[in-house]
Amino acid sequence: MRSLDRLHLSPSVPNMRSWSLSSSRLFTVKDFFLALSQCSGLPSVFPTKLVWNFQVPFKIKSFVWLVAHKKVNTNDLLQLRRPYKALSPDICMMCMKHGEIVDHLFLHCSLTMGLWHKLFQLTKTDWVSPRSIFDMLSTNFNGFGSSKRGIVLWQAACIALIWVVWRERNVRIFEDKVSNSENLWDMIHFLASLWAFCSKVFKGISLNVIHLDWLAVCNSIGLA
Repeated sequence: MRSLDRLHLSPSVPNMRSWSLSSSRLFTVKDFFLALSQCSGLPSVFPTKLVWNFQVPFKIKSFVWLVAHKKVNTNDLLQLRRPYKALSPDICMMCMKHGEIVDHLFLHCSLTMGLWHKLFQLTKTDWVSPRSIFDMLSTNFNGFGSSKRGIVLWQAACIALIWVVWRERNVRIFEDKVSNSENLWDMIHFLASLWAFCSKVFKGISLNVIHLDWLAVCNSIGLA
């Protein structure tokens, strides 16, 4: 009401919409996005390229984006939004030791961390788990090198890992079935190879060659 008290309306001036966040006084999604980013206290670097500029099914892009921003329906959020549908007790179905939150499920869970370590072992990289999955997706690790193929395959592997962990979590909850870490890694390896195969930078290279040796195909002569 105090804000409205300072307004002086003139019947002789026509009404018009004005967007104060843009110099043109017109609404744009970009201006609104920048304003929200500054107000939320989050870093200005979002994992945009990792998620959206990649040839994976759109539902998986959307899912990884929700994971990065902690909007996916893990058990801690279900306890708040729909407590009648949440698991009781609040337990991670992957390790059965800790509560299920986004950062734990996709990064700090012992099973998930083992998959991340396996990925980094391929690149002979020493790795320390970051605090959040957002930080993980926002960091440029260049695990398979800085070439176009290396970047694409690394992105594919990270996205595949997150997707496979979520699928396994749901299978354990709704179907009461369990896959071991080796089977999960095989699925990650296959999906990452398939998605890389569908990208332009791997054009002319067979899926079998990509699947056989990630490092070799990324470091081959004549690399794009």
